[in-house]
Amino acid sequence: MTGWTFFFILIGVVFLTTQLFRVIDAIERPVRHRSRRAAVRY
Repeated sequence: MTGWTFFFILIGVVFLTTQLFRVIDAIERPVRHRSRRAAVRY
């Protein structure tokens, strides 16, 4: 494995990890929003 191959693999892993956390955040965000509204109403 050359240095360039390792570099591009590392960039790919970082990109995919970022996308995974964005998807998880998008799933959790509406749940947080609902709980805030419920806390404000009561």
